[in-house]
Amino acid sequence: METGNIQLQFVEKIKEMIPQGLSLVSELSDLIGISNDSAYRRIRGETSFTIEEIVKICKRYKISFDSFSNSTSGTVTFYYDLITESEESFLKYLNTILQGMQRIKGTADGEIMYAAEDIPIFQLFNRPELAAFKIFYWMKSVMNIPSLEKKKVDLSLVSDEIMNTGREMLKIYKKIPSVEIWSDKTISSILKQIDYYHESGMFNNKTDALHICDVLQELLNDIQKQAEQSTKADIAGFENNFMLYNCDIEMGNNCILVTANKAKVVYLRHHTFNQLTTTNNVFCHESENWLKGLIKKSTLISGVSEKQRYQFFQKAADAIERLKASIK
Repeated sequence: METGNIQLQFVEKIKEMIPQGLSLVSELSDLIGISNDSAYRRIRGETSFTIEEIVKICKRYKISFDSFSNSTSGTVTFYYDLITESEESFLKYLNTILQGMQRIKGTADGEIMYAAEDIPIFQLFNRPELAAFKIFYWMKSVMNIPSLEKKKVDLSLVSDEIMNTGREMLKIYKKIPSVEIWSDKTISSILKQIDYYHESGMFNNKTDALHICDVLQELLNDIQKQAEQSTKADIAGFENNFMLYNCDIEMGNNCILVTANKAKVVYLRHHTFNQLTTTNNVFCHESENWLKGLIKKSTLISGVSEKQRYQFFQKAADAIERLKASIK
């Protein structure tokens, strides 16, 4: 492939990844410190990007360096978002998700395909107490934040800034069409976390543990209603933007495929919630095929299949009741 064609493909990839409404020329000028005229020459392919400029651009927009060529070499470039032992790091993680969702919002082809080994983080913010519990668990028991080392469950320790960012994520998520694949194990993670904290004496009392179980049930009631109506939004204009599948086979990991402005990005969860991201064309295509393969082996329980939908959510409700019985 000629160098000029590669550069033009790279420019097209940048166009796909920048937020809608922003000027490509201004974005490049500000990012790599060049004049508008120099940016135009690079966009037209008259002047080559330097290696340093390519690195800055790829880092800013999380473009896999091989994504603008039809790479079949077996090598895939991932960006690794590492969360450190601090609340600020977790907030940065949420803001990264929020920025990604803002890029999807409003695009004609914007869509999320999600193989969910755990309840999607966006949904948790439908019930803020549940979101705060999950975040407290992550920060204390996964991130090992020192200030929480000897703390019992205290939802007030989750900052307003984190909760407000989560609420903004939820607002956008409700408006983005999504195809989600859940299994019986999708709620297992949070049930195990509640049970572990109860058995470890991390709750101040049984009442608090039972309350979190009740809030989880309320969330599942919300999601069951979303599935029944095929929409996550509570305002008009976003009908049929939620397709929920029940998968009986092992999924193995959380995998998210995002489409926006014809560009595709894959997000893989690593070590609980650290994130691997790639725009590699081959990897995205194979991930899409894998997700579609899961869908073929799954049952659509949104909009249709009332009996199967009821059975799916009833099985989850039974699991919650068993946990509550063990706590009492």
